[in-house]
Amino acid sequence: MSESFWATGPGDGASGAGRGGAGSGAGTVPGPTVPVPAAPVPAVVADTVALAQRAIRWSRLAAGSVRPLRPAPLGVPAVVPMTGGSDRPGGGGDSGGTDGRPGRSGRAGRPGNGGGNGSRTSGGDSGRLPGPLLRHRAERNPHGVPELPFAGAAVTGTAGCSYAELDRRARAIAARLGTLLQPGSRVMLVYPQGPDLAGAFLGCLYAGMAAVPLVLASAGATESVGRAVRRCAPELVLTGTDGWSALAVDRSRTQVMEADGVRVAGEPVWRLAQQWRPVGVLRGAAAYHRYHDDGAAGGRLEPAMGHGDLSDVMGELAQAVRLGTDEENVGWIAAVHGVEDAIWRILLPIRVTS
Repeated sequence: MSESFWATGPGDGASGAGRGGAGSGAGTVPGPTVPVPAAPVPAVVADTVALAQRAIRWSRLAAGSVRPLRPAPLGVPAVVPMTGGSDRPGGGGDSGGTDGRPGRSGRAGRPGNGGGNGSRTSGGDSGRLPGPLLRHRAERNPHGVPELPFAGAAVTGTAGCSYAELDRRARAIAARLGTLLQPGSRVMLVYPQGPDLAGAFLGCLYAGMAAVPLVLASAGATESVGRAVRRCAPELVLTGTDGWSALAVDRSRTQVMEADGVRVAGEPVWRLAQQWRPVGVLRGAAAYHRYHDDGAAGGRLEPAMGHGDLSDVMGELAQAVRLGTDEENVGWIAAVHGVEDAIWRILLPIRVTS
C-alpha cells in the first residue's frame, strides 16, 4: 500500500483555487452561484473512499504508534545471522535475530495494556526478523506453543506445533533447499493451511528463499497449480505427501519436492535438521510474494516483500492486538499491507506468544 493512501484524509484535495487567489480584481463582484448537480459516484470509487476512511480511523486509533511502511533506506543492508544448527533445544547461542535497529513499527516491541488475552511481546523482539525470532523462541522456550491472541480463533496457522517442532521442520526444509537452489530463488508452496505450510514457509525464510504460497482449499484441490507455476515461474515447487497427487508441472523446467513433518525429499526431518547451517539474511531481501489466482483468466503475482517488511507488518499487527483490535480487523490490516490470511496466521502467533 502506498504512503499516499495513508496521507489521504477528510479535507484533502482542493487547494482553494478560485477563492480570491492571484488574478482576481480588487473590485470584482462575484457572479451568481450556479448549482451543479452531483454526478453519481461509481461503486469502485465509493469502495475506495470507504477503505481510505477506515484506514484513517485506524491510524487515529493508533495515536501515531502505527505508521505506514516506507522503503528501506539506501545503503548497505544489514545482515541478520540465524544462529545455531543443533537439533537440541537451546543449542546454538542467542545472538541471532536483531540488527540493532528498531523495527519501523516504532514501539511495537513494548508490552501494552490492551487486548490480546494477555499476550505480550518482549522489548527485544521488535528488531528481530521472522526467521531469527523463531530461532530465538525455540532456544528459549522449545516446548511453548504459539497461539493466536483471540478467544476461539478460527484458524491457527501453526496448528498447535511447538516452537521446537516448527524450528525443526524449518531447518530440515532449509537444509535441503540450500543444496538445490541459490539464496533468493523463488519457491512455490502448494499446501492447504496447516503445519506443513507453516514449516515450508518458515523453511524458505531460514534458507533465504522467496516464498510464493499457493494455499489449497484441500489437499487434492490442485487445479490451479499449473497456471500458477506458468505465471510465477518458480525454481522449485514444495508440496505435501499426505493425499498427494501428481501436479500439472513440467518437471523438465521446474523441480518438485515433497516435504512434510516426517520427511523432506525422502529424508527424515530430524537428520536434515541437524545438517542445516545458518545463513545471513538481508532485511531487504525478497522473502514473500503474494499470488492472486484469477481462475481461467490467469493470476497476478505481487512484488516481493522483504524480511524486514514482514517484521514491520507483524509489529503493526502486534500493536493492533495490544490496542484491543479484534481478529477480523487484524486480518484487514494485514491485507492492506499485502499479507494474506494464511501467512499472518503463521507469523503473528510467533511474534506475540512469548
